[in-house]
Amino acid sequence: MRITTGMMSNKYIRNLNKSAKEMYYFNERVQTGRRFFKGSEDPVSAIKAYKLRREYRSTEMYDTNIKDVDSFLTLAETNLTEINNNLESVYTSYLRGITGTMSSESREVIAKELDNLQKSILTSLNGKIGDRYVFGGTSKDVIPFTLDKDGNLLYKGLDVNHPDNKDELDILFNETIHIDLGLGMTFGNDVLNTDTVFDMSMSGIKFIGYGKDSKGMSNNLYTLIGEIKKELRSPEFSIENITPYIERFEEQKKQVLVSITDIGSKTNYLDFLKIRNEDNQFNLNEKLLEVEYVDPAEAIVDFNMQRYSYNAALSMGNKILENSFIDFMK
Repeated sequence: MRITTGMMSNKYIRNLNKSAKEMYYFNERVQTGRRFFKGSEDPVSAIKAYKLRREYRSTEMYDTNIKDVDSFLTLAETNLTEINNNLESVYTSYLRGITGTMSSESREVIAKELDNLQKSILTSLNGKIGDRYVFGGTSKDVIPFTLDKDGNLLYKGLDVNHPDNKDELDILFNETIHIDLGLGMTFGNDVLNTDTVFDMSMSGIKFIGYGKDSKGMSNNLYTLIGEIKKELRSPEFSIENITPYIERFEEQKKQVLVSITDIGSKTNYLDFLKIRNEDNQFNLNEKLLEVEYVDPAEAIVDFNMQRYSYNAALSMGNKILENSFIDFMK
């Protein structure tokens, strides 16, 4: 079979276009730094990159969750500190009222101070972050603390002092909100392993108290302030009558400090998780760079080599196509 000039020309142009396409490909690698642009170019690396990016997206979710929990705990600590400051003000106020030498009018002034402190405490108990109540446990948009028509404190509609509500309040006391912060959440026999998640629930009755002790005295700080207030206003005021409420109040208000300390511990742990997650993101980025991106020097050398080959092909084309049909006729 005779090889014609047209056949040589067509084959040369096909090879030249292929070389130009490869040169464009290497140029794209130089411009973008990417090792490959389609999974079919390097299936093994593409699978590795997919897994790494999936892990990185998980760390981004953890980062968002950590920030949300951090904001939640910060507001909870702020509100608890406000409550604790108000409780200290209660302490200062009733100390002035139990000297035994104050008139009923002076004790009434102190009782009014306690009225205002109760209102301030109730406001802090119903603090919100976004659309969620901080001390509402698992309830998102249900106001946790309210007062009935008689001024009794209710938690999610339940009187905190009524003995019939104890079982339900016990359940609310132990409410949990588990959130995945990158601890490797696992299940065993379809039961969540609580060591692999973070509990961000804050039930207000854990520190404000509920129910009554063995002597029938309320464990609730808000109620105890009311009882102290009532004794201060009593025409038959006596230190003996008010002392049991003060002692119970002093005992119960320690739970607020315990809760503040607990939040501090959670915040420190959250800082550890934040640093750990940032380290994971850094390591994953390093691995992604190794898998998806080419060394700049290598990319430039490959491009220059391909450009050299393309220019050489152009020069060769002049020699291949210099003979014409008339030259063959001669």
